[in-house]
Amino acid sequence: MAAADQATRSAPIREAARPPRRDTVRLALVGVVLALACGAVQLATGAWRLPLGWDETVYVSQVDPRVPDAFFSEPRARGISWLAAPAAQLTGSVPVLRAWMLLLAAAGLTLAFRPWLTLVGRRVVLLAAVLFAGLWVVQFYAGEVMPNLYVAYGALAGAGWFLRAAGDRDGRRGPLFAVALSVAFTALVRPYDGGYLAVALLAAVLAVRAWRRTRLAVAVLGGLAVGVLPWVIEAYLRFGGLLERVHGAGEAQGGLSLHNALGMNLMTLNGPLLCRPCTSGWPNPQVSAVWWLALPPLAALGVLCAARAGRARTALLAVWCAAVLGVPYLFGIGYAAPRFLIPAYALLALVVAECAASAVEAARGRWRPVVVAAVAVCLGLQLWGQYGIMDRRTARQQALRSDDQWLVARLAEYGIRPPCTVVGEQSQPQAFYGGCSSQASDRADRTQTVPGIVAAARRTPLALVQAAPSPPAYARSWPGHKVVTPRTGTVWYVFLAPAPESAPRALGARRAAS
Repeated sequence: MAAADQATRSAPIREAARPPRRDTVRLALVGVVLALACGAVQLATGAWRLPLGWDETVYVSQVDPRVPDAFFSEPRARGISWLAAPAAQLTGSVPVLRAWMLLLAAAGLTLAFRPWLTLVGRRVVLLAAVLFAGLWVVQFYAGEVMPNLYVAYGALAGAGWFLRAAGDRDGRRGPLFAVALSVAFTALVRPYDGGYLAVALLAAVLAVRAWRRTRLAVAVLGGLAVGVLPWVIEAYLRFGGLLERVHGAGEAQGGLSLHNALGMNLMTLNGPLLCRPCTSGWPNPQVSAVWWLALPPLAALGVLCAARAGRARTALLAVWCAAVLGVPYLFGIGYAAPRFLIPAYALLALVVAECAASAVEAARGRWRPVVVAAVAVCLGLQLWGQYGIMDRRTARQQALRSDDQWLVARLAEYGIRPPCTVVGEQSQPQAFYGGCSSQASDRADRTQTVPGIVAAARRTPLALVQAAPSPPAYARSWPGHKVVTPRTGTVWYVFLAPAPESAPRALGARRAAS
């Protein structure tokens, strides 16, 4: 960053009062088009009716009055639950919730890219928005109740407004307020990522002499403080203090230490949604990984192109923020999920778009149509390949989640109906689908000891659902049943606690399942 300060001293960033109205309108129209395209993808792949996933059921249960609250473990933040609350409070319909989240995602895309219009130009911004929104992981999580896409929006907006505020010579408060709001929003939905974004921006304040302004640092720190405040308050109310919550969050993530997760992230490029442990193998087809491997050199070329246009600082800040947000998930944890890198993809999309736009602008004469065609073909192949991955991932998740719903219907036949409790490896989504409480007995976010589980069995109908045929010691006297799910063929063993006197089990509930 310091080198960039010297290299671009003669071409400082200048803050325009605001982007031309026509550019803002065009960006909004592109946001609408991308939302419609994403909606079409959701309809075509069936993602709009996809049952809620594990983490989604945790977040939605906090604001859905129809189901018991799931245990909210130390790393989680409530920002995404609050975003989903209007739809979750209104109805239990999954398609309505998906539509609501898709609308939020479309609005977020437009707002996140807006500050970049005066920084890199309309063409670069529009192309970057298409590149980013075209990724299967963005299309998939646009309708999901998960925080990572909104971290990307917060980081993208935060970096853009930071540059706008840094180039403002009139002392206006609007860009500074937007910086603080962006950092606060990021920290509200995912506190750790909000912290990483704040670190990246504060480091930029120190590294570039023209940006060494107290008001910039105050805006970043103030936004971070506001964003993490609910998480900190909850730490003292539920977890015994801030240090205890931070320690528990680290344990829930399997410990935060140095790992080389590059290979794991490559393995998850086309799914699964979570690689823990990571045994999925290399992406299939392998050609679909080309864009990921090409991302670093394309970003480097984008920085060079931006430097030639006098925008070195702008491009370098985007790459720097992407690196700070991505490195913890590439080298700090021992597992991978494609959603973790969504914020980095959003920022890198800008410099990749800079590279593509510069190639088109540099072409002259008869070469220009050739370059335009080459860029269009590459973009089309990328979008088509990403759609194929989206289709396969959605189909796989539909099978897995539908099988959980089928299993819940079988549990109801055994008398496990609200109020009830489900214990086991997949207890959270199974409990959510059945309107039960969940007790995860073998995960980092477990909510009960064995005595607590036994006590719960005395109050409500309780089922232990696990993959192993042998029950734990406390359930050895419970009648067991083997069930095989219809779509994936997953084998589950269900052990039923003796029916509490206040809630007798339905007749025939103990008949074996096949």
